[in-house]
Amino acid sequence: MTDDYMLKYVSDVHTGSNELTFDVAALRTTRLPHTPGWLTGESPEDQGIETGMPNLPQDLQLPPVEQIGFKARVRALGPATLRIQLAPADHQMWREPDCWPGIMTASTNGDPTCTVTSTDDVIRVELPEAELRIGTRPLTLSLYREGRLLMRTGQRLRQVAGFPMAPPALSCDESISLNLEMDTTEQIYGFGEQFSPLRKNGQRLVLEVNDALGTGTGRTYKPAPVWHSTNGYSAFINTGANVTADIGHERPSVLGLTLDDSGLDLIMFAAPTPEARLGDYTALTGTAKRPPLWAFGYWMGRCRYHSSTEMLEVGKRMREESIPADVLHLDPDWLIVDRLQTDYIWNEERFGNRKKFIDDLAELGLRLSMWEVPYLDPASPLFEEAESGGHLLRNPDGRLAHIEGTPTPDGRFRALFDLSRPETRAWILDKQRPFFDDGLAVIKTDFGEGCPPGAVSADGTPGNYIHNLYTLKYNGAIYDMIGDLTGRTPFVWARSGWAGSQRYPGQWGGDAESTVVGMQATLRGGLSYASCVPSFWSHDIGGFYGPELTPGLYIRWTQFGAFSPLMRAHGLRPREPWEFGEQALEVCRDWIRLRYSLLPYLWQVGREVETKGLPFIRPLCLEYPDDRVAIDIDDEYLFGHDLLVAPVMDDGTDPVTRSIYLPEGTWYDFFTDERFEGPGFIERKVSIEQLPVLVRDGAVIPRVDVDGSVRSTDDLLDRPWTVHVWDNGETDLSGLEGFDGTPEIAQVIKHG
Repeated sequence: MTDDYMLKYVSDVHTGSNELTFDVAALRTTRLPHTPGWLTGESPEDQGIETGMPNLPQDLQLPPVEQIGFKARVRALGPATLRIQLAPADHQMWREPDCWPGIMTASTNGDPTCTVTSTDDVIRVELPEAELRIGTRPLTLSLYREGRLLMRTGQRLRQVAGFPMAPPALSCDESISLNLEMDTTEQIYGFGEQFSPLRKNGQRLVLEVNDALGTGTGRTYKPAPVWHSTNGYSAFINTGANVTADIGHERPSVLGLTLDDSGLDLIMFAAPTPEARLGDYTALTGTAKRPPLWAFGYWMGRCRYHSSTEMLEVGKRMREESIPADVLHLDPDWLIVDRLQTDYIWNEERFGNRKKFIDDLAELGLRLSMWEVPYLDPASPLFEEAESGGHLLRNPDGRLAHIEGTPTPDGRFRALFDLSRPETRAWILDKQRPFFDDGLAVIKTDFGEGCPPGAVSADGTPGNYIHNLYTLKYNGAIYDMIGDLTGRTPFVWARSGWAGSQRYPGQWGGDAESTVVGMQATLRGGLSYASCVPSFWSHDIGGFYGPELTPGLYIRWTQFGAFSPLMRAHGLRPREPWEFGEQALEVCRDWIRLRYSLLPYLWQVGREVETKGLPFIRPLCLEYPDDRVAIDIDDEYLFGHDLLVAPVMDDGTDPVTRSIYLPEGTWYDFFTDERFEGPGFIERKVSIEQLPVLVRDGAVIPRVDVDGSVRSTDDLLDRPWTVHVWDNGETDLSGLEGFDGTPEIAQVIKHG
């Protein structure tokens, strides 16, 4: 039998300058057998039970009238941001600093002034732009902006006999649940990378970092306990624990959130727009710094290239075919012990002298990206040094922790580096230093999802938090090391993530299947992730695995990649354009060149990501929150503020008809200047050479000329820009930021 309690009565209220504390009495409760509802030991009348109902369950066994205490604190973090903490008095959160457990980087996002007033039944916490009302008997929560109700807990929701179906807060063993009543037209989106439809109503999601083994398994690499409501609020649960989000799945009008933890740390954002709320969220959790220009170029990889000779041949062929490219990626074959582990021992037999290899790539205008994981094989010559140095995670009983959730190809366990330990970070940095001294550009921080719950880290991360937070610490540690070793803005290429991962860019969408549905899931996952973890995101062009990739799908996926924040082709089998026939080579080369021509525009969007906390790719509902159609559009997106992109999800080479939704306003075909008015759907017949891209009226799109002489982004640094303007009025270009200072503007071309 579980120990279940309903958090119900508020007492001992104290107010401070920007906070409120109080106690909550939680009553023993029982979930009714075979019927929905909860029952406490109070009298049926006090609980609101309809005792005269003919179908009232007979012989109700009231639980004992027992109670336990919870501690609560409500704080203003800014003009429209509130923090609600609710936990037993012995919970670790009460003993830790404000930014614990490491997801947050700041404890406020503006003036935290608030006013607290109270009556016998309601406590009001008034901020300049929001108000929280706390019911005291029973405990309830409701959030308002300018008198409009944005959110309330589920106290009103009962079944026919009066039993509550969604008590505002429940404690069950070592978990805590929050139940929110959803409005009749309320839609929910978010929860990090989710490969399901963008609108989450009707779904049940388990937010747990996983080696998802694809994009169609129901698992995800980068969940985040962050969501947005079309009712006008956003929220973030500051936790490392698993969270189960039931969005009207079990109970159609209830957003139920259950944490595998006894405490709740909920931050609510009530600014008027989703973009403003994302700005408030990233002011607390950090923004993504814009990476170097070369990171926005074309990347090519394969799992695996087996030698330096093979990679240099690919690089030379890129140049022979006049395909711009900036990075070649090297998966695990650079290691001697090369299966699911990293010990920093370079395989000279396969790749020769490392510096010479990197220099040879540089002669071709290419940089090297290199694969890494935070795991260590006991077969590695480095294992004894790592274990004796205290660099590996252990279990509470002192034994080495082993990865979970990812099979090992040889049956041996894999240990994990304790990246919360300063000495371990310094040890790894020392191992990596020779690589960066030789010219390594970037590390692909693969995996990281395998930390077992309960492992003990040096920084005291709770055992029920460490699994999900390990990926944040892993990517953060490598990101910081690259900054230390290079002296420039660092950059990684990460697969796993959690809330806060945006400050360690970039990330890619994991191992998609090489099918149309794999491409669809990839875009859905990217849009969902962008709405919660606004960073620099990408995907494996062509998918990573699965059926033989068709030339048609390869072209369509390349077009999608050209209009993605970062662009990389990668898979188990070759992904070079010439591998898919002459037509694919010609069409893909054109789209890659088009991407390079748009890098001045991408550079401006990158600045917006860093300074405003906005995502690079944006679901339409983020910028058009009042458009009731927009939330169901998850097969197109805004690329920055001014471009709308509608990828064609088809695996053939014949023309297809593409239905495109245009939000309110005037839009132009990016290539022909044909004018359209939104809101509404249009249909376009699209050949294999085409991708629907529309530009917003009033847009300013800087571009640079790209011809066959352009090998990489280095060749664009001194070229003048042409600014394309879809506006008949005067245009201010003073806000444009060049790659290295003020850009030289060769001409301005008016459209529309």
